Amino acid sequence: MKELIFGLIGGTALLMYGVDKMGTGLEKASGEMMRKILSVLTGKVWSAFLVGTFLTALVQSSTAITVLTIGFVNAGLMKLPQAIGIIYGANIGTTITAQLMAFSFRLELTDIALPVLGVGFAISLLSKNKTPKNFGDAVMGFGMMFLGLRILNSGVPFMQSNETLRFFFLNYASVPWIAILLGIVATAAVHSSAATVGLVMVLGQAGLLDLSSAICVMFGDNIGTCITAQLASVQGNVHARRTAWAHTLYNIIGVLIAWILLPWFTHIVAVATDYFQPGGDIAVQIANSHTIFNIFSAVVFLPLTKYYVKFLETVIRDREEDQEVVPVFTDRLLLDTPIAAIKAAIAETARTVGIARRMFEEVMEGFYRNDPAKLDQAERDEETLNDLQRQITQYIIELSKRPLSYKESASVPTLIRGINNVERIGDHSLSLSRLAHEKMEKNLVFSSEAIRDLREIQDMIFSMFDLTVKALETGDKGAIAEVANLESRMDGLSKRVQEGHAKRLEDGRCTVESGLIFLDVVNYLERIADHIYKVCEALGGLTAKM
Repeated sequence: MKELIFGLIGGTALLMYGVDKMGTGLEKASGEMMRKILSVLTGKVWSAFLVGTFLTALVQSSTAITVLTIGFVNAGLMKLPQAIGIIYGANIGTTITAQLMAFSFRLELTDIALPVLGVGFAISLLSKNKTPKNFGDAVMGFGMMFLGLRILNSGVPFMQSNETLRFFFLNYASVPWIAILLGIVATAAVHSSAATVGLVMVLGQAGLLDLSSAICVMFGDNIGTCITAQLASVQGNVHARRTAWAHTLYNIIGVLIAWILLPWFTHIVAVATDYFQPGGDIAVQIANSHTIFNIFSAVVFLPLTKYYVKFLETVIRDREEDQEVVPVFTDRLLLDTPIAAIKAAIAETARTVGIARRMFEEVMEGFYRNDPAKLDQAERDEETLNDLQRQITQYIIELSKRPLSYKESASVPTLIRGINNVERIGDHSLSLSRLAHEKMEKNLVFSSEAIRDLREIQDMIFSMFDLTVKALETGDKGAIAEVANLESRMDGLSKRVQEGHAKRLEDGRCTVESGLIFLDVVNYLERIADHIYKVCEALGGLTAKM
């Protein structure tokens, strides 16, 4: 009994660690390609489905692909239908690991576990470049997975002769809902459906699980693996939460349908195995059930994706409370994907530019109308800008600590300068708010010509705001050039306005006190225009290069 317990503990640990190391090694070895494909993914659900299948088969981790997808959706780099297509494919791609396990049982590849482990270690030790080194880690993961299966398989005779184990599995695990629950709990605990499928194969070969019970545990595996995606979406926006629930409900609904059809599903698995892999044992049947189930779910859902998206948008609504102060795009899940994190930081900065524009509008309307409510709202917006500037800067600093290419490293100070300039726009708008309060307290009156001049400058600034947001979102070089042109014209307009003010002062159409505030307002407007231009030049140019 001691040998059985130690074998189960050690074998399970090796199996779990091997699957994890294999997936991590493959993910790192092909990570840059994987992230670039996901970050630029466009097109229909079918293309997303194929990409999800391919990438998950490549890195052998549906969890990694799903979590990364949630990060992209949260950052606005991917739409929900595309993300759902990737999830369909990821569930199929991850079944390759189970097929490898079944293949190793059938051809007794577990006997070469130690040589494979040694080869992987040698590759990892001797390689100086990251890609071969990561590939060596993946090979070591294969070896550990095979070694874990071998240790577990060596305990089969003990399992077969142990009456307690046989009683539990034959009397409890044979009940479908208990078997599904076992699969859910086991996979949620270890965060790896592949590892629990491997354990199910061992139990099946020990005769403790028949095919129907093993399939039910496999159903639970598919639900249990959703826990990681749910955890990843907790702090995300509504789109990230919809993506996580798309993954969870997709698996739950698929399991419910297959459970209802369990006798027929089991028969299809047995027949398909006999036809395509004659002589396949229960391990092969379990691996095939995993693959057939996920293909079946994708076939059912693919034509219904449009309606599935509408259902998710209806059921999972945005939270009611004000979340403006919380970053929308800068998801921590993207920090290991620099190109996506940089895009997210630019998108977040573009959002703050929009808030700065609103604040500026509120200040100017409060100034013209002597409206303290507008000025109070502007001051609240300035606090929001300060909070966002701090959080975005912290995100960029965290990004700078990750392994970055030369081009990505050069983007870091540009990103920080960009968000700092937005914050300075808020500071100058707040200074305008104080001037507006002073104007109201002293009951100062501005001439119609002075108001007309200020509105002319204001309208030019509004145009600069709008073109800057466009440049940051699209990289439009024409918008960047137009902002530079407007900033250049601003100098001439400012000079003309100040000359007009001097003439009104000479003619006695303006008081000295009103004139001083007027000149300060023009000065702050000119500074705001200058900072808008700096944001557009830096981040708009960066977007255009990506």
